[in-house]
Amino acid sequence: MMNFTSPPSNDPIKKIQNLLNNSLHSIMDVVSNLSYKGEPKELVLEKYNMSDYSYFTNLLKEEENKDKRELIDNIEDEKNLIIKNNEEENNYFIKPYFEEPLKNEILDRVERMNLILNMIDESIDDLPDSIMNEEEKCEEIKKLQRKKDEAKEELKTLYKEYDDLYNYVTDHLRYCAINMK
Repeated sequence: MMNFTSPPSNDPIKKIQNLLNNSLHSIMDVVSNLSYKGEPKELVLEKYNMSDYSYFTNLLKEEENKDKRELIDNIEDEKNLIIKNNEEENNYFIKPYFEEPLKNEILDRVERMNLILNMIDESIDDLPDSIMNEEEKCEEIKKLQRKKDEAKEELKTLYKEYDDLYNYVTDHLRYCAINMK
């Protein structure tokens, strides 16, 4: 298994870019390496409710039913129930048969992707808001322009003072050098 690490970053945008890059590398790792491992096996079809995935699909169904109950206010026709039951009976899953090392390798990659996705979710809150309307942008540009103009005037003043001081010192040094001879 390869580890993809990104340099730590305090910039939230750079951090998200690094995490997305890591997720891309993880997906490429799965596609390029994992797809060639393991021997081809005969596929076994399992009933919907007998599958290893039934727990997860039942959770999804419960959420879906909960949402439907909120939307429909618990009113369902018997026809819908019959159609639903027929659909559930026709659903099948392909049961995977993997060797233990390959199963562990797959789990490692899944955990890594899960970790990366969780870190992306956490980092999204740190992103700066981009909801700045046109007036705010113009106002910010005007403030920066005023600061630039003030700095420009201050720099001119400082340069003039420096030039005056330089001329004063060179004149006096020249005078001292001439008078010392």
